[in-house]
Amino acid sequence: MLLLAIDTTTRFGSVAVVASGEVLAEVNYVSPSSHSRQVFRAVDEVIRLTGLKFDDLEGLAAAAGPGSFTGIRIGLSLMKALALASGRPLAAVSALEALASKLLLASVEVMAPMIDARKGEVFAAAYRAAGQGLREVVPAGAYRPADFLARLPAGVSTTFIGTGAELYRPLVTDRLGEQAVFSKRSFHIAAEVGLIGEKLLAGGQGLSPAALQPIYYRQSQAEEKKTAGE
Repeated sequence: MLLLAIDTTTRFGSVAVVASGEVLAEVNYVSPSSHSRQVFRAVDEVIRLTGLKFDDLEGLAAAAGPGSFTGIRIGLSLMKALALASGRPLAAVSALEALASKLLLASVEVMAPMIDARKGEVFAAAYRAAGQGLREVVPAGAYRPADFLARLPAGVSTTFIGTGAELYRPLVTDRLGEQAVFSKRSFHIAAEVGLIGEKLLAGGQGLSPAALQPIYYRQSQAEEKKTAGE
């Protein structure tokens, strides 16, 4: 399946085209603000690089979160509009799962993606390899970093990746010592979103535009203000 994938969940934005388990092209950028300009340019560029036309695409995949509330809204709005215009099926992919899938190597025991959630929290989860996929061993959610680290499997090496792992590296090292490994892979995940999305669509797990929902794990600032005022 020829599929377009995007990720706008963090400042490390990316767009990719995948087909039959292969990455045909990926355009990466770092957004200083909201992705609103860069992601549209990246979509045009990745289509140009592949020599395809948008009509050639057979599916769409988006990182639905967690991450930046503004970034998620921009990415999902774009993908909903493309799906509505084209009639192509949509796949929603967890940004945490996509980050973890970058670590699917024989030497990695536990994969711990961590995304900076601000306010002293991280969006995080922990996984082990399960066949060619992932098995969740710490549920995805919003955590205080120390609370998340306390839930990791004891006595095993854990490989960390993501903006949250970068921000809280001193704490991770202090708590886990030599059992903490930090991945050197980039935080751009559109290719992984596309590869996971391709499997979801092949398994009949495509969504309509109306059914595509963000993965937040906590209220946005606007929602918190509204709740406080009620």
